[in-house]
Amino acid sequence: MMLIKNATIFTQDGVKKRDVLLKDGKIVLIEEVIAPRESVKTIDAQGLYLLPGLIDLNVRFANSILNKEHIDKLAQSAIRGGVTTSVIMPDFTPRLDNATLLELLRYKIDDSRVDLKISAPLADDKDDTLNNIATLVNNGAVAIWAKSNRNANLIKRGMQYGVMKNRPIFCSCYEPNLDDNGVMNEGEVSSKLGLPGISCVSETSEVAKVSEIAMAYKAKIVFQSLSTQRSIEILKENKKTLSNFFAEVSIHHLCKNDTQCDGFNTYAKIMPPLRDEKNRKALLEELVSGNIDTLTSAHSPRSILYKDVAFEDAEFGIGSIEEFLGVAYTYLVKSNIIDMPHLMRLCSTNPAKILALATKGEVKEGFDADIVLFDPNESRVIENKNSLYYKDEIFGKVKKVLVGGEILFEC
Repeated sequence: MMLIKNATIFTQDGVKKRDVLLKDGKIVLIEEVIAPRESVKTIDAQGLYLLPGLIDLNVRFANSILNKEHIDKLAQSAIRGGVTTSVIMPDFTPRLDNATLLELLRYKIDDSRVDLKISAPLADDKDDTLNNIATLVNNGAVAIWAKSNRNANLIKRGMQYGVMKNRPIFCSCYEPNLDDNGVMNEGEVSSKLGLPGISCVSETSEVAKVSEIAMAYKAKIVFQSLSTQRSIEILKENKKTLSNFFAEVSIHHLCKNDTQCDGFNTYAKIMPPLRDEKNRKALLEELVSGNIDTLTSAHSPRSILYKDVAFEDAEFGIGSIEEFLGVAYTYLVKSNIIDMPHLMRLCSTNPAKILALATKGEVKEGFDADIVLFDPNESRVIENKNSLYYKDEIFGKVKKVLVGGEILFEC
């Protein structure tokens, strides 16, 4: 058992100071005052927010390579950032195409004690061959991952499997044939730098296509890391017909724009690309209006070997999961864009509902004790020159993280 006293929690009735009792990995009691008990570890959370563990639906291994070291690094980075549940995208090597590899991967992940989940790849990347989706799902894959520009019949069959197996489809919406090997957002900055651009229509056209197919088959779709207001508008309209659509946006597209690529800064090269300031502000408006359902760190770290090269040759990706909560709090809550309960819906409650995790994503009696103690007053300046947030002052710090009632991180 564990007792957390004097914590600030966010309820439907507002912000309250409460004591929280944990037992057998669950939150068993939340009261204004709970008397200390013998042999029960007590933590004084005075001045700290008690938050549900974050759930990130869109993360990757370092350099998209599967090995034990990268599993451990992802687990450690996630927990330090307050992310207690993550879904790993399967576009790594070796290719995840059989139940044996999935079982081995799950065995190695279990050692980390952090809740790392796996999505199943829809098809072989090199040809139009559907993977054995049923086998992968039956062996623990929590979702089906698809690229929108694949053969439309594969997309259709993936949706049918998703409906049959009650699994969401995570869809990356991008049509590369609409771009001439673009490397950043198509606009003023790309023209100034002389770099080929990635158009907005390469995303929006695919969002429209996938949502139309999904409506026909009533599939549950997470539209991953959307970067344009038009994409959100398409989904907003189609949600009137089918509520099973979820708009995901990365925190970076809400905080930064394509001017970060100035000076050929390869650490701002992410996919989808950072858009112009007009699109960034428009996405914030959609966020405030409730048209964005979930946020992601879009964690996809790349080593310096793949970044310290010419911009055109650098790989897309950013390692950001450790900064996720602090960045979101700084740019969205402390800046009075949204409040803390709204942020927790985006980062915890809604992702839990998408994955049908009935006892995760909220601080409630009977829910899993996957919780974060967060100090909103502590701040730091990002000194990592390879960070997108280099020299930014970030407010808030993760002080303790518990998974299943066990402390896995504290500082």
